[in-house]
Amino acid sequence: MLYSPGGSSDAALGTGLVEDLVSHGYIVVAVDETNESPEVEFPGGRLVVGTFVAGDDAQAVQEEQIRAADAEFVLNELTLLEHGGDPDAEHAALPAGLAGALDLSRVGMFGWSNGGAASARAMRDDPRIKAGADLDGTLWGPIAQQGDRPFLLMTNGTHTEQDDPTLASFLAAGTGPKVLLSLAASQHSTFSDLEELVPQLAPALGLTPYQVEGLVGTLEPKTAVTDERAYLRAFFDTYLRGHISHLLDGPSPRIPDITFEP
Repeated sequence: MLYSPGGSSDAALGTGLVEDLVSHGYIVVAVDETNESPEVEFPGGRLVVGTFVAGDDAQAVQEEQIRAADAEFVLNELTLLEHGGDPDAEHAALPAGLAGALDLSRVGMFGWSNGGAASARAMRDDPRIKAGADLDGTLWGPIAQQGDRPFLLMTNGTHTEQDDPTLASFLAAGTGPKVLLSLAASQHSTFSDLEELVPQLAPALGLTPYQVEGLVGTLEPKTAVTDERAYLRAFFDTYLRGHISHLLDGPSPRIPDITFEP
């Protein structure tokens, strides 16, 4: 499984979602985004600082292209590992048992914000990615008209097909299974670690309740994270493991904050 974080202005990752997938048997690789992350250090000490500025549509498409290329590179390196090769830049010995431990016939990718759009782009470019998920990201550029494999879209309460035509375009044009879910009383950052961190740090940061609500919504953090974990895992279990989850069949009384959009 590959995870792609938010854009250059998004400070937090999706650690809470990643650790849940790992605890259920998935191997997850989180990818640093060159030119977007504040800084990425390459072997030999070369340091690349973030230069992209959020808000430019053309640049968003370029970011998708770079992220998709990064995902392809990472999958190539994982393939090398799977076959017993050692891609470590410093030639460190591999941990015992790593070779042969990966099942690269069942690769998924998900991300938050720009990372969600990048997951769709990477799937378009690399057939090794069998299923993907976009957590509250707009689908920039040509990917809004494509999609032939299972894909999950999970949005905040104000991110709708009416407000974001790329959602409707992607759902209408895609030929693979698609699921569009909306999480009530949430905001864009609800789908990152900020969901739990912001309410805890608000007093130290001097944030008012109104400011906290603007960042992460009013849904109780534990509930939001539990809902996200449940549906993300159900989706990948269904389409990567063949463990059909009836949670994807429609609304569940156990999780009333999730709405299935048509």
